[in-house]
Amino acid sequence: MKGPVVDGEGWADGPIAFLDRDGVLNYGRAGYVNNPNQMSIIPGSGHAISRLRESGYTICVVTNQSPIMRGLWDVEQLQLIHNELRNQLLQENPQAIIDMILTCPHRNRDRCNCRKPWPGMLRTGHNFLRNQRVLHTNIDWAGPKPESWNPLDAMVGDRKSDMGAGWAVGARTFEVSSQNGLPQVIERVLDKSDSGDEYDPMRW
Repeated sequence: MKGPVVDGEGWADGPIAFLDRDGVLNYGRAGYVNNPNQMSIIPGSGHAISRLRESGYTICVVTNQSPIMRGLWDVEQLQLIHNELRNQLLQENPQAIIDMILTCPHRNRDRCNCRKPWPGMLRTGHNFLRNQRVLHTNIDWAGPKPESWNPLDAMVGDRKSDMGAGWAVGARTFEVSSQNGLPQVIERVLDKSDSGDEYDPMRW
C-alpha cells in the first residue's frame, strides 16, 4: 500500500488545522484503538473543532495507524473507527465536522514519506483541499523552518513526531498532553498572534 488512506473531501480557502487523532481528539490506548467500541473522544474536542470552523479553518486529521500494515485490521475497520469518531464529535457539537482524515498505514521500516514526522499526509491534505499540487521535496532538518502555505496553518499533536510534520511544512505547531487534547490549546490556535510552540527537529 502506497501513500495515505484518504477519507473525505472539502475546499480550503483559508487556513487548515492539521490535527493528530489519538491524544488530540480522542483518548489513545496502549494497544491501539482497534474497534469502534474503544473510541472515546476527549470532552470538548467537538466544541473546539466547531470553533475552528467558525474561524475559517478547514479540518484535516492526520494519523499514523501502523496496525493496518501489521495485519491487525484493515481499511474497512479503520473506516468504522473513524465513523464512530465523527459521530461522537457531532453528538457533542453538530458543527464539529471533519473535512478530511488522512491515515498513514505504514510501519517505521516501510520507509514511506507519509508517516509522521515526515510531512506526506500534510502535503496530501494541502493538495486535495487547496487543489495546489505540492511535489515531494527534500527536507533540511538542520536548516531554518520552511515557509508555510498559510501563516495560520496549524498542527496540533501530542507527540514530537506531530511537531516534526508540522514544522516541515512551516505550520504553527501546538503540543498537547494526551489527556487534554485539542481543548488544551484551542485559545492559542485561534490567537493569530500565537506562533506556536518552539520545535527543534534536531533534538526530538
